[in-house]
Amino acid sequence: MNIQDARTEIIRTIRAYTAKKEDGTPIIPSLRQRPLLLIGPPGIGKTAIMEQAARECRVGFVSYTMTHHTRQSALGLPYIERRSFNGEEYAVTEYTMSEIIASVYRCMEETGVSNGLLFLDEINCVSETLAPAMLQFLQNKTFGSHRLPDGWVLAAAGNPPEYNKSVHEFDIATLDRLKYIPVEADYEVWRSYALGEAIHGAILAYLDTHPGQFYILKQTYASRAFATARGWEDLSCILKEYEALDFQVDAKLVIQYLQDQELAEDFSYFYQLYHSKEQHLPIAQMLAGDKQAAAACRTLFLESPFEEQIYLVHLMLSCINEKLDSWRAANRQKARFQDAAERLIRFWKQQGIQSIQEIINAFLEKERGILKIRREHGLSPDSELEEMQQALSAVQRMGYRLREKEVKQKAASAAIDQQTSRLKTTPYQNTAEDFLRQGCTEELRRMESNCSEIAEQILEMLKYGIQTISPENWGYSEHSDPPGDSFHSDTQNEPCILKNVSCSGSAALVLFLSSLRQNPLADRFFKQYPQNPCVPHWEQLDLSAREKAIREMLS
Repeated sequence: MNIQDARTEIIRTIRAYTAKKEDGTPIIPSLRQRPLLLIGPPGIGKTAIMEQAARECRVGFVSYTMTHHTRQSALGLPYIERRSFNGEEYAVTEYTMSEIIASVYRCMEETGVSNGLLFLDEINCVSETLAPAMLQFLQNKTFGSHRLPDGWVLAAAGNPPEYNKSVHEFDIATLDRLKYIPVEADYEVWRSYALGEAIHGAILAYLDTHPGQFYILKQTYASRAFATARGWEDLSCILKEYEALDFQVDAKLVIQYLQDQELAEDFSYFYQLYHSKEQHLPIAQMLAGDKQAAAACRTLFLESPFEEQIYLVHLMLSCINEKLDSWRAANRQKARFQDAAERLIRFWKQQGIQSIQEIINAFLEKERGILKIRREHGLSPDSELEEMQQALSAVQRMGYRLREKEVKQKAASAAIDQQTSRLKTTPYQNTAEDFLRQGCTEELRRMESNCSEIAEQILEMLKYGIQTISPENWGYSEHSDPPGDSFHSDTQNEPCILKNVSCSGSAALVLFLSSLRQNPLADRFFKQYPQNPCVPHWEQLDLSAREKAIREMLS
């Protein structure tokens, strides 16, 4: 199965294994809770989906890479204990608690979460001395005399033998006690993920036309060459940073991530062409509504073969994805701040402190302590922790503003009290909660305004992008072939695979629209803004059938 199906299966397994009866005992007995074993090529995201599954199920997560462990760290250190048997005293070897099991208990203690997922990576590459102990753990969920706590799901992952010469094959007796999940690389599944994560447009444009290069393994006795999903994603990060720093990108850089000389040279050449288009095409100006830029992009689009039209499509998608990412970040910041504000109000009611600065300082100290625990135990990804930190920073900034407002209000109240001698308490002291709520509301309004502004920019970018590559704006008749489009029939009896060209049926437009629909981030945006420029075109096109046909031609 592909990695997305594997993620779904892991989530279902966690929920099934942690389901309880009314008396608190598991519905599926521990004896029948088979450990999960994912076997698949390196770099496809096995570790990532484990973390995602644990977060989605709201359970603890402890991860270990087994190649980093020795028998002592897994089993514990031996020590001598005196025991009596039949009246005789003997020296017996006992073991301290396994480091792995101890981490599970520590996670439970510090997070207060009783259920969890223990993930052991590279399980089939452990040392010879540790292998028997690992087999025992997979079969019985025990390291020596220490057992994995009830409510914790055991999962492991490894690579097939063709990817790692140090792999140990599991015997039938062990496999018969495991929930075996084979995972394969799938470009279409990864593409959907890549669109949502704003992977560099050059990579997506290249793989759209060379899908067979997505995952490569060439291995002989003398040499090996490979490319993985992890390699493409890491390459995307370095490409963006090199561009920001104005560093040269060449095959020498690419091969550091895609370790196949032929592929590195081919992609490097492709990247140079893509980057040249990016520098000379006024994409950003066109998406901002500049008419001259739109005319220039449309002219070049019409004069280019379809493979070069893909550059334009992915350059447009990259700009839109960057703006979508900003929209997502703004919405997340708003949601995180709203949650923090609600916790702040509850905290204020519990503590009863009247000073705005004191209550915010105490609240921030408490929240940062929670963040530290979540970071240490991997309960949240780095991106989520960063969002939480930003929300706390927003609370702190709000506190500074409220403090200034508080000082001014107290000064004004004191002046009134001095003049009238009738005001016994300040307005601030009578409306402390309202004062806090007002500050939170004002901050949320600023964030909401920012989200709406970004959304309007995205809608405009979609409108101008579609106008640029829509055939109905090209100025040719309904029955003529569009310039630059190499995908058309040579005979009247075999109609163009992209029918109804005048109704937004160009191959490039289909690719543009289908990429947006396949993008999880864009999908969330469209659900919030259902009246968007893409809707009329989606209604006119059978995207699933046409996209499949286009991809077959591209490959």
